[in-house]
Amino acid sequence: MPVRLGIRRLILVMGLLPILALSLALSSYLMISQIDELRKLMTERAKSSSEQLAVLTEHVLTAGHNNTLAAITSAALEETAVKAIAIYTADMDIITHAGPKSDLSIIKMNPGETHAQYEYLEDGLLITQPVFSPSLSSQAATPIVGWVVMQFDWRHLKIQQYQTLLIGTVFLVIAFIICVGLTSYINQSLAADLTTLRQTIRKMATGSRNFHAHIPENDEFNEIAEELNLLNNAHQNELQELQRSIEQTNIDLRETLETVEVQNIELDLARREAVNASRIKSEFLANTSHEIRTPLSGIIGFSKILLKSEMEVRQREAIETIHNSANSLLTIINDILDFSKLEAGKLVLDNAPVNLREAVEDTLQLLAPSAIEKDLELALIIEAGSPEAVVTDGLRLRQILTNLINNAIKFTPAGHIKVSILSKQQSSENAEVTIQISDTGIGLSKEQQQEVFKDFSQADASITRQYGGTGLGLVIVKRLIEQMGGEIGIVSEPGQGATFWLTLNLPTSTNTIKLRDFSVLSGKSIALYDRSELQTQALKSLLLSWGLKVHHCSNIDDLAPSDYCLISSDNSADFHKLLSELDRSAVIITPYKEQKSDLAGRTYLSKPFSHVKLFDALYKGLEHNSASRKQAARFPNTNILAVDDNPSNLHILGNFLDDMAIRTHFAQNGAEALQQCREKHFDLIFMDIQMPQMDGIETSKCIRKDGLNTDTPIIALSAYLSPDNPSQLRDAGINDYFSKPISERQLAALLSKHLSAATSSIEQARPVDIKECLQLTKNRPQLAADMLKMLLETLPEQRKHTLLAIQHRDFDQLGVITHNLKGACCYTGTPALKQRVLELEKALENKGTYEIQTTALISAIDDLLVWQEAHDLGVVFDI
Repeated sequence: MPVRLGIRRLILVMGLLPILALSLALSSYLMISQIDELRKLMTERAKSSSEQLAVLTEHVLTAGHNNTLAAITSAALEETAVKAIAIYTADMDIITHAGPKSDLSIIKMNPGETHAQYEYLEDGLLITQPVFSPSLSSQAATPIVGWVVMQFDWRHLKIQQYQTLLIGTVFLVIAFIICVGLTSYINQSLAADLTTLRQTIRKMATGSRNFHAHIPENDEFNEIAEELNLLNNAHQNELQELQRSIEQTNIDLRETLETVEVQNIELDLARREAVNASRIKSEFLANTSHEIRTPLSGIIGFSKILLKSEMEVRQREAIETIHNSANSLLTIINDILDFSKLEAGKLVLDNAPVNLREAVEDTLQLLAPSAIEKDLELALIIEAGSPEAVVTDGLRLRQILTNLINNAIKFTPAGHIKVSILSKQQSSENAEVTIQISDTGIGLSKEQQQEVFKDFSQADASITRQYGGTGLGLVIVKRLIEQMGGEIGIVSEPGQGATFWLTLNLPTSTNTIKLRDFSVLSGKSIALYDRSELQTQALKSLLLSWGLKVHHCSNIDDLAPSDYCLISSDNSADFHKLLSELDRSAVIITPYKEQKSDLAGRTYLSKPFSHVKLFDALYKGLEHNSASRKQAARFPNTNILAVDDNPSNLHILGNFLDDMAIRTHFAQNGAEALQQCREKHFDLIFMDIQMPQMDGIETSKCIRKDGLNTDTPIIALSAYLSPDNPSQLRDAGINDYFSKPISERQLAALLSKHLSAATSSIEQARPVDIKECLQLTKNRPQLAADMLKMLLETLPEQRKHTLLAIQHRDFDQLGVITHNLKGACCYTGTPALKQRVLELEKALENKGTYEIQTTALISAIDDLLVWQEAHDLGVVFDI
């Protein structure tokens, strides 16, 4: 930024510099001109003197009077500025010389030179003047009779130069003094005026009122002072007006504050009334939910029981209508309750490891009947790189998927519905999971897309009449996803289907227990027949993730030789012809509901299939799967306690469990449940949450404290859609939660999850065989009792280590545990424990699935601990 001079400095500079520059230039010009003029005059004078001397010496040289020449030179030396004189002959021989020693004696002339020579020296002038003789001009070619050389000294000229320089300097000093005096006077005058103006402005800035600026001279500064006086007067008037406005505003503000205070009191009263009304509404909805869902559970449960019995066609149609209507009403109630809970901000998420493929497959299988009725294809495609399991609320994730997929089925008259899962890894512990549900349905316009996520609204008013629904499904989905920290959107065109997408940033989980070791199929080949591009893509993505080499074909005759064969068929009439042309054992996926097997080595799975069932069908074979399904359908020798204050619910649950050959015990309140739990060990407990006197949470806490069922799985069954605080259930020792009404399929899944099918499917051996104990110790009761006591004392620690090893998939630790227990069983009569240890040891050696065997081992340890509490070793062995 250029430096800007102040006005005083600017005046000083502009007043001095031009005059000084002009004076300096003029003085320099005059001095240089005068010096040059003096030099020219001295030169002309020297030339004239040399010419005169040459004329005087012409006759003397011609006559040869040298003495006269010496006198002439001595006389000429007296002339001012003449330093030395020499006279030469025509041949440059010196004749006479006058003056100090110089270079005059060695001057040389060029032959034939006839003109005067001038040589400027450092401090003077050297002139060589020829001497002509007119009388000899006619007789000789060169009428020169001699040379006159004169040296002039200009030192006296320097004295005149110094005098001139001194006069010029005095002139410059005088001019400078005059300029400084004038500019100083001007600056002082300006400084006085500027000081007056500055003080005036400062007074205005500080708020002074009674002052008047005055500058004596009648010039521009006086005009500025007058303008400042006018500005001050205007400013004072504005301040007075502003003060009056402020006073009036303060009066108005006080009145407004008084009004606002009154309104705040009224608003606070209204808020309290609203909060109280909201609390009453929430309690009303909760109670209404329980009261409505409880009889609905009875309606749905008994309708299922009636549908299993023989009846007339019209009766069956009526029961089916009742069953479907009750389910529809239950769905509407669930949506309204979820919406109410989201509105109140009371929805609590319960994060736990969730297998993505299992969650989607469970949802697809649940909604499959609706899709099969419309002949829709359902396909699940999981892109490579997606995490197997994530940590989130599994119940709410399934609810989101159910709403979106059910929506797609509802608005798709024909075609397919595709669920795609892709993931972008954010870090080693987090992944961005994107789920897309695409359909080939009616689609949505841009305007309709803006309405689908609004409360109680659908894309079109006619949709409610045609398809039904409350318009809350997508609203609940959107709010659930936002509470999970994700986002949802839609891409659609009218008549071209729709794609709903949701993105969640979730932690990945690596501690989940795998149901199967899918890597055992790696490197194997499989022939795949499927005419559907969508189903082919879904199957190939799954099979490739297992490491299988897939050979796909669209013609049954093109099936390549391979380790496995997989046939995926549709509803075409050529299905039976296709089976007749198939000449090998295969796994066949059909859209039919039933699952069957035949003698040709074919295993049948229904669409949509479970990837676990497909793996079992491929790896374990038809015979194994038939047996496993048969075992999984029934749980003999299993005791379950059902606790509910509603006899209808107990009756329905008892019917379902009777069909599975399960012995069911009932309790109608918490006190009865505690009494039975102190007297008997149960394999599973179903607990109602809301009961009079002692609710399910308090009852579960008491069961976990003492008795025979401290480790028994407890499943909460409640008419509430979901618990308000899932952690409260976990703290009470409740293992799982399901809302009423529960279907047979959900019940079977619960039993498979929390009971050991292998343990239940065979007759249980006795925990302790006293006779065998005595045989192993050579009939020494004391030793038998000591050996059994040592084993029983180590069992709690072994049980703890076994559970940790299962959780961390530590096969080495499981091997150590089985080895220790096997050695202990060799010296004690514990046949059940010994059998379970041998089964687990065999499973670990074969590197197969071990979950069933470990569950059976834990159950055998629990039976031994229960036996220990009920028996006194001293009495048993009579010692």
